[in-house]
Amino acid sequence: MAPIVDGKYEQKISTVYATPQEGIEEIKQKLKHGRKVRISNIPMNLLLELAPFLVEKDLKIVLPEGEIPPVESGIVAEFAVAKAKIYVDYKGREAASGSIGFSDIVYNIAWLKESSEILDISAMEYSKCVKCMVNETFDSAWRYSQKLQ
Repeated sequence: MAPIVDGKYEQKISTVYATPQEGIEEIKQKLKHGRKVRISNIPMNLLLELAPFLVEKDLKIVLPEGEIPPVESGIVAEFAVAKAKIYVDYKGREAASGSIGFSDIVYNIAWLKESSEILDISAMEYSKCVKCMVNETFDSAWRYSQKLQ
């Protein structure tokens, strides 16, 4: 239940970060304390940047279409590769859509496939939406992806 402030319910539901780098720094901080992490369709350069923070996690990763696990990263996870094109309309441009999910927050990442440029990072913090995104949406992506051994 949301807290009551000045006699009415109040709930922060999301954050849009001023810059992608600000969002990445928030993700790194969250990774320091999170245990269960679900990553789907994020650019490989971001996955490599986050690799040092992915140690000893309950980790599943759905890589973007056509990618392979980055062996040099040392990431220990269950890997799969997306078999679907997932995208968003970002200010009139087609951008890939990825996510990094925890039990209480989901970071959404809009990025360009051709350059791996991250356009935008936002976070969904409303608990019902987070549960849906982490449990149902990631599980569907996992179910319909190509598993890697």
